[in-house]
Amino acid sequence: MDSIFELFKHKIENNEKLTPKMQDILEASLLLFAEKGYSNTSTKDIARSANVAEGTIFKHFGSKENLLYASILPFLSQSLEDLIPTDSQHNMAKLNSLSLSDFLHQVLPERIDFAGKNLKIWKIFLTEYLYQESMRDNLITLIPKALLDEINQILNLFKRKKEIIDWPNEEIMRLIISLIAGYIIAKSMGFSTNAESKTETNHLILFLEKGLHP
Repeated sequence: MDSIFELFKHKIENNEKLTPKMQDILEASLLLFAEKGYSNTSTKDIARSANVAEGTIFKHFGSKENLLYASILPFLSQSLEDLIPTDSQHNMAKLNSLSLSDFLHQVLPERIDFAGKNLKIWKIFLTEYLYQESMRDNLITLIPKALLDEINQILNLFKRKKEIIDWPNEEIMRLIISLIAGYIIAKSMGFSTNAESKTETNHLILFLEKGLHP
């Protein structure tokens, strides 16, 4: 199973505020959202999978939307924070000597590989991101604050070095996320082969460089 899911499961099992039934509901919800999509999963499906009454879901979480945004997203954010540790001071010192191209070649292949290995979890968000405005508005809540702060510092650094265009950081992040999310979805649908992966990643980086060039 995906590493994010395993860490998510560990976190809910060790949360003293959650009863065993609440843990079962959260675990079942994440699995069903990953397999069927958030929109295609009903509270009846979740109740059946978690072996609880449907009313138990409403009692503890209020609604399916609240279950996602108030419970699952925060736990996933904590899991991401553990899996992607940040060290801003060290990273910023290294970045001063790197070009944008060097930075993208160092960071993106690993991040794309990480996303690919956790594709079932990402599909919850990537699919809904394309079709639901509420998901687009709330997707930013998945990014841990420490990671978000570091991304802002990185973008500001490359702006000062005049290697990327001086647009709002939020807009730049949305464009990068949309591009990479589309690429990962296309790969998951079989529109590439393993032999082409390195070349495709290099093309993706080149596309980003040219698009962000001031």
